[in-house]
Amino acid sequence: MKKLREIIRSNEIGPIVYVQADFGYSMANIPPNDRHWMSSSGGITLDIGMYIAQFGTLAFPNGKVKHVQATGNKMNGVDYSVMANVTYERGGNEMIEQDGMMQFVLTGAANTEERAVLQGTKGRVVIDGPFHIPQQLRVFRDLGRGESDETVYQFPLRDDPFGTWNNPGSIGFVHQIDEVGKALQEGKTQCDCFTWADSLEVAHIIDEVLMQVRGEEGCGIKSSTG
Repeated sequence: MKKLREIIRSNEIGPIVYVQADFGYSMANIPPNDRHWMSSSGGITLDIGMYIAQFGTLAFPNGKVKHVQATGNKMNGVDYSVMANVTYERGGNEMIEQDGMMQFVLTGAANTEERAVLQGTKGRVVIDGPFHIPQQLRVFRDLGRGESDETVYQFPLRDDPFGTWNNPGSIGFVHQIDEVGKALQEGKTQCDCFTWADSLEVAHIIDEVLMQVRGEEGCGIKSSTG
């Protein structure tokens, strides 16, 4: 995500107008006594919602969550498929007046593409799936309506000595592990690229989604969004 943050800060594609992303995997064969179906730890939002919700901190730096609207359906008492819209009040230094928007879909009913798009006023960034362990990022710069040029950045997964994972490609999380390890070695209590405040913002979004879809709080943090 460092490259994505660099592109956004450079204003190469202009201020971000909206973010769209999907994330889903089939839960059809998960046994009924698995933690996925427990109200305290289960459901699709608690399991993978944070992977998309964190894009708001990248797309709208210094912004503030203004409103969260969510709908969805449940299975076995927990959220199974969810669609959410998040509106951001922008920071004062952005050259655009309209609120920023983020839209995402989560589902346990299907294996989705897992792609994320960040649309700016002068172009867009596409993170090809699976975006939560990104291996390819494409930058499109507008040349006119229906015309653009493209730059592709590739981030191959590291050699994997462990072989098989429960979730494919999990070796890709090594970058997060390295970042946390570096922060600890430097005596820091949080990472510069993702702060405690960022974590709380993501928790507020997840909590609000759960309250609207399930009718209950999920992270133990009372939401302040409207």
